[in-house]
Parts: sequence; C-alpha cells; structure tokens
Amino acid sequence: MRARRLILLLAIGLVAAAAVIAVVLIATGGRDKAAAQGTGATAPAAATAATNLPAVRLRQIASGLSAPVGLTTPPGDTHRLFVVEKTGRIVVIVNGRRLATPFLNIGSRVSKGTEQGLLGLAFDPQYASNGRFYVYYTDTAGDIRVVRYTVSASNRNLANASSATVLWSVPHHAHANHNGGQLAFGPDGLLYIGVGDGGSEGDPNRYGQNVHVPYAKIWRLDVSSASARPVMYAYGLRNPWRFSFDRKTGALWIGDVGQNKWEEIDYLKAGTARGTNFGWSYYEGDHVYKVQHIVRTRLRFPIAEYSHALGDAVVGGYVYRGSAIPRLRGYYLFADYGTARVWAKAGPRGGVHILTGISQKLPSISSFGQNALGELYLTSLNGRVYKIVP
Repeated sequence: MRARRLILLLAIGLVAAAAVIAVVLIATGGRDKAAAQGTGATAPAAATAATNLPAVRLRQIASGLSAPVGLTTPPGDTHRLFVVEKTGRIVVIVNGRRLATPFLNIGSRVSKGTEQGLLGLAFDPQYASNGRFYVYYTDTAGDIRVVRYTVSASNRNLANASSATVLWSVPHHAHANHNGGQLAFGPDGLLYIGVGDGGSEGDPNRYGQNVHVPYAKIWRLDVSSASARPVMYAYGLRNPWRFSFDRKTGALWIGDVGQNKWEEIDYLKAGTARGTNFGWSYYEGDHVYKVQHIVRTRLRFPIAEYSHALGDAVVGGYVYRGSAIPRLRGYYLFADYGTARVWAKAGPRGGVHILTGISQKLPSISSFGQNALGELYLTSLNGRVYKIVP
C-alpha cells in the first residue's frame, strides 16, 4: 500500500492541545500547466484557517484479529460488524461481542504476500432479501478473484461456503503488489471494483494510461445481470487503496497510493460519466513522473496530495455522516499507513486538518470502516479495531 502524495504543508508541528491542527493545502507548481489547459483538472485549493472541529478519540472494540483490512455491515444492520482479515477470514462482531466461528473462512484459497490476501467485502444492496455478498481476494497463484457468495439459509452469521461463484478473474501473478482490493456499491446500484497497476515499481508496462488492460482502474459491474461483465469507469490509478461513496451526495472519494514522492486523494461528483483519467503514470499526484502518451480530455488532478515528508501510503476513508459527532459531519477522513496520521478534509474544496485526538495513536492503519448508521472505524494490521467516538 503506497500512495500518491497530498500537497499538504503542515502549518505547525503536531501540538497536543487543540482538537485539530490546520494543514496548509497549496496549489502545486509541479503540473505541466500548458498541457493541462482545458482538462477541467482542479488544483488543490488553499486550506481554510483552523476549524473548530470536535475532539475525537478511539475506542477499542476488538483485538487479537489476524491482520484486519476492512470493516463493513449489511445495509440496515445496526447490530453486527463484519471485519475482513487479510489472511482469509470474515469475522462477525454482534453487539460488541466477537463470534467464535467466522462468517467465512477461505484462508486456504488466498495468497499471503504483503499486499495479497482477502482484501475486500461488499454486501448486496438487496442483501436482506437475496443474501448475496461479494469478496475480493488474490488466489494462491496471486491472481485476483471477485467472487459472489450467499449467506447460509439456516444461520445468518454464517456464509454458505459452497455458494462461491467467480464473477471476474484478473491475472496478477507477475508481481505480488498493487492488487487494489476495494469493493463498494455505488448509488447507481452497481458494484465498483478497484484494481492496481499490476505491480512492481514505476508502472514498467505503462498500464496506467492503457485503457485496454484491466490494471490501474476502477471498474463497475451490474451484479443484477448474470451475463454482465465489468466496465471501465476510471483509469490512471496506481493502487486505489480504499475508495468510498458519500452516502449523502453520492460522490466518489479515492485514496490512491503513490510512487515515492506524493500521495493523493481523488474525487468525482455523483453521476460523473465513465472515462475519467487520474493521470498515473504520466503524473504522480500533481507532478510529472513519466512522460508518455496521455489522453488529456478527461484528465483529473487530485483534490489533495501530501509529500512523503508527511507519510508514505495513503489510506482512503469516508465522509462522516453519523450522528454521534455532529460537528464532524461532511468531513472526509483519511490516513497514512506509515505515519499513522489521520486527517479530516472539509469537503472537496475545503481545508485539511489533523485530527489530533486520533492521529498517530494507532500504528499500521490498514483501513477505515463504516457501519449502517454512518459511524466510522479504524482497523490496524496489529489485530485491533477501533471506533471513532466523541
């Protein structure tokens, strides 16, 4: 998990006093501005002054897990949390108590490399009636699988392990890294799938700007059709490690891991047509990385980026829409894996602020999670899960 870099300059060092510390977002000079004319790309806007965000903290809800990398819930389910373990299990937490038997265990089917494993889980919007859910993993050969399962007819806390139906396979055994791994249903009811650029370093095959390969893209799939195939939605992404849809506006937020200098946050309004180009590997964030052929008509630059002076691998999160922390509503939360910094961005055009109450409090942040009520969680590869609380 490495990421494209936000042009965030810390206005001040981390000071443990205020609930939030402002971070200055500046427009970058790294862009090839003449070439970018007419693309509609937006440079990061200047951050607002420090905002009176609420103090937040972390409350541990689980420990002793095996490399958790995700958390989600079925639509409308306010009592259960489903935690994805990279090693191949989905664990259920019911009203704060972890069940001894996992919901699903496919550990024998997944590869165990650093960026491999069981990486994604999404419940069908009609899960209450059809019992379908979808997982994303790398198999023992390293190739990507998107697989549909159904819940057991006799126990809602167990999956029907024999119900596996492979919906999509992507060869990925040449390199073990940059697998992507995110699954999420959009407001259009389609399943969105994030795939990295094929791995190694520096996009050696120039897959980022190649629309004819499955890599470096977000795809979408109509799961209601038995014959549907994934359709490219956006491209030019290095390794989209966690994207999400704002449950109020439907906007898509993407954390894309950069190469060696810049991490980035990308953004698309709800209803954006297919074909957006986020620029990798011509650009890393807002900066030229590898000059090559590029189609600029749909080029979109990140809405925020930060240098490796602040971190080394972005972890995309969610726009907070819960009720427990009213003054945090509308802020997009994201983090960095290497430094454990956690930021809140005030919408697509607003400033970025460090959440001091939780920033650098949890090492090895692997993912954010969201429950049915819009409350947010953090998972750590050290085996713990925390809820963000007032």
